[in-house]
Amino acid sequence: MTQQESGIGLKPEVVDIFARGLYHLASVDGIDQSEVSLIEEFLDETNADMTITDLERSGFDPREAAEVLETRAMRHIFVRTAIALVKADGVWSEAEIDALGNLAETLGLSIADFCRLELEASQMSITG
Repeated sequence: MTQQESGIGLKPEVVDIFARGLYHLASVDGIDQSEVSLIEEFLDETNADMTITDLERSGFDPREAAEVLETRAMRHIFVRTAIALVKADGVWSEAEIDALGNLAETLGLSIADFCRLELEASQMSITG
């Protein structure tokens, strides 16, 4: 592991985008404790220097995510993880669907890509 990578091999700017993006998407319809727990687990596993309180104060712009998440694979991982996270509380709200759709569009994902990632996320088992 280099100093520039997290505990799971992600660059700090990728960890930052993932954390801020996941928090933003989870909070679209009111953040649930299960979502907070999963984000805290991510922060712990990546040795991030930020907390949930930091994320509460931060913003998120999908255009920034498009700049930082340069590869198609990384964009897919992010969207699939975000879908699984927002579904973790058992609620798949219209606001979350809209926010995720906007994110996917900004990242250049097709509707078919999004649908496939949603199916894959539905099969993931993430619990807090």
